Amino acid sequence: MTTGPAATAARWRAGGAETRRRTPRPHRRSSRRRERTMRYQLLGPVTATGPEGPVAVAGPKRRAVLAALLLNANRVVSESRLSHLVWGNDPPPSVRGQIQVHVSGLRKLLGRGAILRQAPGYLIVVGPGELDLHVFDEAVARAREELEADRPEQAAERLRGVLDTWRGPALGGVTESLRALEVPGLNERRLSALEDYFDARLAAGRHVHTVGELQQEVGRHPFRERLQVQLMLALHRCGRTPEALQVYADTRARLASEVGIEPGRSLRDTHLRLLRDTTGCGTADAAGCAPDLGVPAPVPTAISVGASDGRGPLVEQALVPRQLPPDVPLFVGRSEQLAYLDGLLAATATTTVAAAIGGGPGVGKTSFAVHWAHRVHDRFPDGQLYVSLRQGGPDAPALDPAEAAATVLEAFGVPAPRIPAGRAARLGLYRSVLAGRRVLIVLDDAQDADQVRPLLPGVPGCLVVVTSRTRLVGLVAAEGAWPVTLDLLSAREAREFLAHRLGAARVAAEPEAAGQLGEVCARLPLALAVVAARAATCPHFPLGAVVEELRDACVGLDALDSGDPATDLRAAFARSYRSLSPPAARLFRLLGIHPGPDITPAIAAGLLGEPVRRARALLAELSRAHLMTEDAPGRYRGHDLLRAYALELTLVHDTDEDRRAALHRLLAHPPHPAHRAARPLPAPTEPPRPAVPSPRLLPPVGNEAVCEAEEFR
Repeated sequence: MTTGPAATAARWRAGGAETRRRTPRPHRRSSRRRERTMRYQLLGPVTATGPEGPVAVAGPKRRAVLAALLLNANRVVSESRLSHLVWGNDPPPSVRGQIQVHVSGLRKLLGRGAILRQAPGYLIVVGPGELDLHVFDEAVARAREELEADRPEQAAERLRGVLDTWRGPALGGVTESLRALEVPGLNERRLSALEDYFDARLAAGRHVHTVGELQQEVGRHPFRERLQVQLMLALHRCGRTPEALQVYADTRARLASEVGIEPGRSLRDTHLRLLRDTTGCGTADAAGCAPDLGVPAPVPTAISVGASDGRGPLVEQALVPRQLPPDVPLFVGRSEQLAYLDGLLAATATTTVAAAIGGGPGVGKTSFAVHWAHRVHDRFPDGQLYVSLRQGGPDAPALDPAEAAATVLEAFGVPAPRIPAGRAARLGLYRSVLAGRRVLIVLDDAQDADQVRPLLPGVPGCLVVVTSRTRLVGLVAAEGAWPVTLDLLSAREAREFLAHRLGAARVAAEPEAAGQLGEVCARLPLALAVVAARAATCPHFPLGAVVEELRDACVGLDALDSGDPATDLRAAFARSYRSLSPPAARLFRLLGIHPGPDITPAIAAGLLGEPVRRARALLAELSRAHLMTEDAPGRYRGHDLLRAYALELTLVHDTDEDRRAALHRLLAHPPHPAHRAARPLPAPTEPPRPAVPSPRLLPPVGNEAVCEAEEFR
């Protein structure tokens, strides 16, 4: 029997044939456990093969649902992400029902245990060796280990065998939406493996028989500099150095005319070595020819760019941008969220990772992102970028993604005349520059998901951290971004914050006042920073006196005015308030006269004089803007400083009549607890006999108890 990697790949391509010969037909099928051995293929037309032969998965949408689950095998894929992958940005209203229909149909074909329902979506169970993409990735990883262990012949044989498992363009027969989103990444994995194959062939001295293959691939992928380098090496070792030099000249001219950049360092270094080499090369396959021209590293750590006047680049520099703002001194808390981000680092080896950091105004989103970026900067040796998506200040208009891309290109040394004017060309060059590099990108203060999407790199290696005043639900649902929500500090963290700023001894001397100081600042980091700065500059002030001043109703938010726009609490609140629609802004203002810290859609409806459905939608808008927090389903809460700001707004923008009418509606609305508390108790009745208690008798609670149960102050 034939053995070896190529034979193994051939047997895998035969689908379930050997499985059918070796595996008896199951006597009965369990409804709880999948008993079938399957073969799934994504590297070509999407197919499934079971013990009895091919499984007919009919229709591009059903095949797309299967493929989307297989691309995330053994992981939960949310319904919203499935919708985006299969139907794109314009799914039908019945998309959830259609997903359920397709999943049900796939279960009938594959076995009930193949696809599991796990909130918030579905998971397909795939065993070892059942998915061709897994087989491909595992073989490539083993081949790379063999290359590192100086076994190029074995690596080349293994890679050639697994490359042959591709049966045509990946994800054949699925929806265009899924192909557009996923095929580029799959093709990149294949090309990277193909380049590894050529590295192995050259390391094994097989340059004569490799030239033809390389010429074909270079023709298909003229901008893959690693392929150009490999072709130059192969030609040089075959004694065809003039042709190798011509490859460089042609590539350089193409890059300058079509992309506007000079060749990268690896290509330029290879060109110089060819010019300096005097060893000569024969035509036999031998590993010793041109010994100083080893196979170059596949990923350069920097790029060289610049305009050309025909004699060379006018600007040539190898830049590794280090753009992070200074780290936050004395950073406190957020250990859980920091650990969550740390856990995303491993995934950058196989995909581009995006983290969406959200939270209310003043909660410290930018400080958190910058602090974490400094913690892990050494994991991204090719650069750390910081891009404010509102250049000109927090109140400036949102920056166009193409302009943001231009700032990144300039950071890597691309001169302004070489940056394409067209949006598509500029974003394409942006992705090309980031390809093959490990770069950390902080995109600060994003307006929405549409502003961020064009700036996500197209290949693995990079990590993007996005901060935003709003919840980037679309980025999480459609692009698989990982959400990180920052809330108020805990009481312990607030005390620790004050101890770091004021000194542990001062806080320990007035522990009760320190705790009260954290509470009157709502444990909001920005407010705590302002108050701590004032207390630090007045060390003779007792902390208790600071607390009393903050509690003075006549002072209000003025007590937190530092005089510095960078720490202006009102300005931070105002930026989020101005993002609201007029109806949501009205609701936020009226919350300033609502007597309790939390609210439900029914109570909000009474406050507004609107239907409950409308009130629910407006509360959701406030939640997306982080001006309210949904602590429990249907119950929203805002901290005291936001409520004080809302009261200021309603006193300015709403008339006395508007506020009185809102309070009247609030108290007259049946769901409001004050309305229930105001209802008269039934007339006294004769006490029931002890042995037979009356179930109709009200419990002995009064108005205060009702309000207390509803958490009213």
